[in-house]
Amino acid sequence: MRLVLATMAAGAAVSLAACGGGSSAPSTPTQPTTPAPTPVALTLGCPPPLAARTTTGQPIPLAYPEPQASGGTAPLAVSCAPPVGTPAPVGQTTVTCTATDARAQTATCAFAVTVAVAPTLTVDRFLALGDSFTFGTTSRALERALPGDTYTQKLEFLLRERYPDQAFTLANAGVPGQFMDQIEDRYPAALRQSNAQVLILQGGANDLNTEGARSIGDIVARLERITRDAQGRRVSVILATLTPQRPGSTKGTTAPAVVREVNARILDLCRRYQTGCADLYTAFGGEQSPLIGSDGLHPTLAGYDLIAETFFEVIRRQFERTATPPS
Repeated sequence: MRLVLATMAAGAAVSLAACGGGSSAPSTPTQPTTPAPTPVALTLGCPPPLAARTTTGQPIPLAYPEPQASGGTAPLAVSCAPPVGTPAPVGQTTVTCTATDARAQTATCAFAVTVAVAPTLTVDRFLALGDSFTFGTTSRALERALPGDTYTQKLEFLLRERYPDQAFTLANAGVPGQFMDQIEDRYPAALRQSNAQVLILQGGANDLNTEGARSIGDIVARLERITRDAQGRRVSVILATLTPQRPGSTKGTTAPAVVREVNARILDLCRRYQTGCADLYTAFGGEQSPLIGSDGLHPTLAGYDLIAETFFEVIRRQFERTATPPS
């Protein structure tokens, strides 16, 4: 009897096991796999072509912004060759940059740095000595193209525009209404105070309008004495002819032939002393020039533009230097 029960119990156990019963753990369902994100491509953006200047012709240190890297896998590293601070000679230097990310991806770009030789002047201190034309008395203001109300301000603007690597001083020693004897008296102190290397000398209109042709000899003699003294002090001189006067006007009372005569004598001074010469009379184009204002004597603001441009061209021709790149 006991044998039969044992056999039945064993059979029941086998039957339960076959049906998944008993103490066995249930199976875990398989979860779907999420694919890894695709890495963003590494890119590198270089600055546009750059320009630099040297006043000596010698190499200058490279300076440029770091290229911008994006994408890739952080951290990112950017390097350029040649690096910032490397001496760059006159001409074009190509800078090549490379970005590298944590997965060893790379991206490259390149740009050019062009070094040019900047023009400079051999002088940087000027004294403008004269009367109301130097001071800046204006007749009937018209629209102007150059900043400033006097030819000296306009001339300084032109100098700074072309020679931005230099600092200039341009002292305005113009006094309205003065005659040449007064200008000559003021000259030594004005030159000493300005410490100028270049003297821009203009005057004589008041003498002509008061004394007429009789004053020509005195005007020229005083201009010559000032020129000779300045050159003896190793100061360069730029002489200027007188601008035209409009006949029949309130202040333009000197006959055109007299103005032309004194200007011929001034041009002769330029030749004999080998000075710079700003021929303002020729630049203005004669007595009916629209650049002479309604008083018939003083220039308009546009006229002062032309005076500044005329002096500027004399300065550029006489004093500009361009450094020669080293071989």
